[in-house]
Amino acid sequence: MNFDELMEKGNQLRKENKYEEALGAYQSALEIDSKRPEAWNMKASTLGLLNKTDEAIECFDKSLEINMENDETWFLKGMTLFAVNRFNEANACFDRAINSNPQNPTYWKYKGMVLSQLNQNTDALKCLDNALELNPDDESIIIFRNTVLQDIEKEE
Repeated sequence: MNFDELMEKGNQLRKENKYEEALGAYQSALEIDSKRPEAWNMKASTLGLLNKTDEAIECFDKSLEINMENDETWFLKGMTLFAVNRFNEANACFDRAINSNPQNPTYWKYKGMVLSQLNQNTDALKCLDNALELNPDDESIIIFRNTVLQDIEKEE
């Protein structure tokens, strides 16, 4: 199998929740071409699904060695850290994603979410406003924004 076929096989196995087998396919793809960030990212996110956070972060870091400006990699690394309550590290990753692609509302939404977890609700609200400006129809942003507003009112 070539690189693309192995990646497709891994993606299909992931869809079937066969994460260990998917890891094998991604690893085989990386053995063919270890300079492809998408393979490192898929391996990393699959490791994250298996609660192997440290290994996932190592794979994201390998992806970033290839391309430090890959906003998707920074975002995925941030999501992985966010999922295990490593909020300060996630926040730094979301910053890098936003710096690379400030027009992505999802990045702003998760930046707002992590700031809320860090009890920085005023800054969280600004991020959520940015997300809403970019994607005014996203109900999840509207709902979370209202939660942050309530938290700010309780602080006052």
